[in-house]
Amino acid sequence: MKAGVGRVAVLTVGVALAVGGCSSDTRDGDGSAGPAASASRSAAPRSTAPDRALVKWADRMCEATQLFETMKTDSAGEVKEITDPPEDALIAPEFIAVGYLQGASSSPDEVTQALANVRPSGIAAADRLHDSLAKEIGRIQPKVAELTGSSAFTSPAEDSVDRAERVGRLIESLKMPKPGLPTVAAKEPKLSAAYRAAPKCAPPEPLPGAADGTDAGACKDGACGILVTKQVDVVVGVWKLRVSLTKTKATVRNSGPKGGVGEVGLGAGGTGSFGEAGGGKVTVKAVAVNEDGAVLKFSTK
Repeated sequence: MKAGVGRVAVLTVGVALAVGGCSSDTRDGDGSAGPAASASRSAAPRSTAPDRALVKWADRMCEATQLFETMKTDSAGEVKEITDPPEDALIAPEFIAVGYLQGASSSPDEVTQALANVRPSGIAAADRLHDSLAKEIGRIQPKVAELTGSSAFTSPAEDSVDRAERVGRLIESLKMPKPGLPTVAAKEPKLSAAYRAAPKCAPPEPLPGAADGTDAGACKDGACGILVTKQVDVVVGVWKLRVSLTKTKATVRNSGPKGGVGEVGLGAGGTGSFGEAGGGKVTVKAVAVNEDGAVLKFSTK
């Protein structure tokens, strides 16, 4: 809108000058153009920065909604691995279920805490969205806590699968209140400007380059940097690894050289490792992870 006003102002000045040059009244020289040009320039509105408080509100609200949506997406993918494991699964469903329950125990709490950091905006529709989302999380939080409490890790392994399924159904039942944040922001000019300026509301940065591209075979010598865009098996030295992805996490499972198994879940910047008695170890670092894939570095050094 600002650019459009600016163009109109320039065109108005041009017309005023042209009229002044053609006028038969030359008593004031170019005086007739001066006032017109001045009036035109003053008509253009000054740019104003987005309200700082609203930018902070939008930034924190975007963080909370992203945590909410990621929790749902990640949960659905992990529960599917537990209830419908592939025939060549490296790890038994019971083991995966225990890891899932450990993560799911804190996920609703993280969303709740993120929402608690969002102070009222003073915009009715925005604050209704916040309160509705907090209420929706609160609906399942006690039930998830009960199913993922300490007893979940002392009960028989088979029970972990049942608990994981029940937790998965609770998380799947969550619904994002309507209208969502982008729609609410679009209808409020001040909030819309703040939304565009909030860092956490911006689209994710593209993935950086990987030294070995998508060539998982480059890892056989014990060191590589690869781009992973779907589930893939990677041999790193003597280690046989499998990488699975969600929008925010790369899960790496191993079938160790001496029969050991393990799992690490890595967000962007995270590092994990697997080790064997005698000092053998493989380390993986998640350089970047987003909805397009992950850039991972592996090393046995």
